[in-house]
Amino acid sequence: MMPTKSVTKVPRSRSQQRLHWVVVALVAFALVIVFMALAQSPAQDYAFSTTTTKGEPVSLVDYKGHVVMLNFWATWCPPCRAEMPMIETAYKHYKDQGFVVLAVNNAERSDQVSSFADQYKLTFPILLDYSADIQQQFAIKGYPTSLFLDAKGKVYATHQGGVTADQLANYIETGLQRPA
Repeated sequence: MMPTKSVTKVPRSRSQQRLHWVVVALVAFALVIVFMALAQSPAQDYAFSTTTTKGEPVSLVDYKGHVVMLNFWATWCPPCRAEMPMIETAYKHYKDQGFVVLAVNNAERSDQVSSFADQYKLTFPILLDYSADIQQQFAIKGYPTSLFLDAKGKVYATHQGGVTADQLANYIETGLQRPA
């Protein structure tokens, strides 16, 4: 049997006891504030409407229930040009599983954007953002930038710069696995 040590408590002074309870109260107060903030801040509700290069109306709300890749791009952007064929391939592969690409162009002329889409044989919706309002809503700072929204419309990933095939597949599969 091991001998037991007796522990002698050192009495705290009144100021130490007061300080202890002040610290405990401050920590508790901070936790309450954090939990209240989390409970009251709903996920950002993104909504926009625009048209495609074909003049068709498009609203983000129409795609609730789908995993959405919002790709912000420009025809003059080399990394945008490089990733478009890969995005098209991924779109064709995953679209029957509930994945959609909405490619939001950077305030360029419709004929210029249409020519680009035809050249790259893009079949996903190409959206026009003439006044850059959509890009401002999503705080886009450079091209390409892709946001991935789950079936509930919540952004679960953001990628700035050109995306690789493996990264794109990972983003898509992550979204498809999230609860609807």
